[in-house]
Amino acid sequence: MFGYCYQSAISLLQKMAIDAYPDDALMMTLLYAVGFNTLSAHLITKYDHFWPVWGAFYIGIIGLVAVPLLLVGVAGLLSMSLLVGILLSLPVCTFAIGLIKEKLNKN
Repeated sequence: MFGYCYQSAISLLQKMAIDAYPDDALMMTLLYAVGFNTLSAHLITKYDHFWPVWGAFYIGIIGLVAVPLLLVGVAGLLSMSLLVGILLSLPVCTFAIGLIKEKLNKN
């Protein structure tokens, strides 16, 4: 379920970035996605205490690969560079947020 919601949000994020910055759409979409992934990482680390990075990877794969393939087909996938960037940034953001939360809990 979270994978479908994640895919819907990334689709909307991509449309907003293209409308706002038509010249630099790819770069701005990736920057918006990193910000959104930071917020998503907060939720993932809040509710998954055992393997949040693996959960983030799983959510990204289900949300950005499996859901578009099931609903639309190959045409529903993002461009390869954008897909790889977003799929890598979600686990990285989740790992970073986990470290930040761990550091703040020690203080």
